[in-house]
Amino acid sequence: MKMHVTGQPVLGQLRHALSAVIIGNPLFSPEEQLLANHHVHECEDAGQLALWLANMLSASGKCPRTNSSRTN
Repeated sequence: MKMHVTGQPVLGQLRHALSAVIIGNPLFSPEEQLLANHHVHECEDAGQLALWLANMLSASGKCPRTNSSRTN
């Protein structure tokens, strides 16, 4: 990802990627999805967003519910 002087493009890309992983994810209830999405959009720390994204991708890959939904 290319870093702009203000960091905004990177934050936007990370937020978009996280939202794509969170919304509709069977690991979260609808309420948890809304709360997680809110925290993603409030966070101004690219490092924290990158860590959350890595953790979400790792957790999604290990969860039997998300793996089975991808193959169906």
